[in-house]
Amino acid sequence: MKISIIGANGMLSVALTKYYNVKKGVTVDVYGLDVPKGYECDNFYQVNLLKDKLDYDKLVASDVIVYASGAGVQAALQTDSSLMYALNVNAPIEMTLQLKKYNYKGIYVSFGSYMEIGLNGENGKAFTEEEVICSTLPVTNDYGLSKRLYGRYMMDFSADFTFYHFILPNMFSEDDLKPGTRLVPYTLQYLQDYNAGKNVQVPSFSAGLQTRQFITLEEMIQTVDKAVCKYIVSDVYNMGGGEFLSIRHLIERLFAIYNVPCKDEFFGQEIRRDGDIKSLRIDGSKLMNELGALPNSKIEDIFKI
Repeated sequence: MKISIIGANGMLSVALTKYYNVKKGVTVDVYGLDVPKGYECDNFYQVNLLKDKLDYDKLVASDVIVYASGAGVQAALQTDSSLMYALNVNAPIEMTLQLKKYNYKGIYVSFGSYMEIGLNGENGKAFTEEEVICSTLPVTNDYGLSKRLYGRYMMDFSADFTFYHFILPNMFSEDDLKPGTRLVPYTLQYLQDYNAGKNVQVPSFSAGLQTRQFITLEEMIQTVDKAVCKYIVSDVYNMGGGEFLSIRHLIERLFAIYNVPCKDEFFGQEIRRDGDIKSLRIDGSKLMNELGALPNSKIEDIFKI
């Protein structure tokens, strides 16, 4: 099997390439702006998706094409809004149109986000694919709006090739043990430094009352692979499963894993861009019916000492 990953050094593209690069009988091509860092692939093609023309004669020879490029998922990076719409909407739409033009016969995979749901006061409601894609609730930022625009396109998209558009919840990963600005890496860095006896700065979190759904990056990729291998029907699918809990509860469980006291004074110090969204949760029953399983790892399974 030949798989082409669009995107070189983002969280999704790196994890996907690492997974498939060690899978027997799979050739992995990577298309991206920068040379792959910290991982290997069979072939790398340097390309600027916003300026360069892709070699579609070569690309359509792939059994699977995964669009894993994008921008804006990490608020701390303060990504330009124009770049978000270019990479999250324009580029993948153009790719699907070119694949139709070049008579592609393989599988095309892309990703959405449950941030598309928007501002809501629900208490744990699990949104279906249609409710996510067709939501008219206000979004909190350009990232959420850009993903919503592309998701609506994919909902009505039709082609002779097979396509899967997976809507993803929050994800955590073994790589979160490395320093980073996202919530879990930030928290884990504090806990590791605290237990190492370093002079640490008191952590600063939001109130953490909002509830979110969490799956592991590793299980997400395994689920994508199952869908590809089983050749399920083309559609938009919620990647449900995992755990549903408040941000504060997540943080408290991480502290408990490391046996570090979690104090009330740590919370209510920060304002998150999605803090006004009370609940985000997606219904994964459609994908469950196709595959018979969904991600189910718990936080302690990944970060146990």
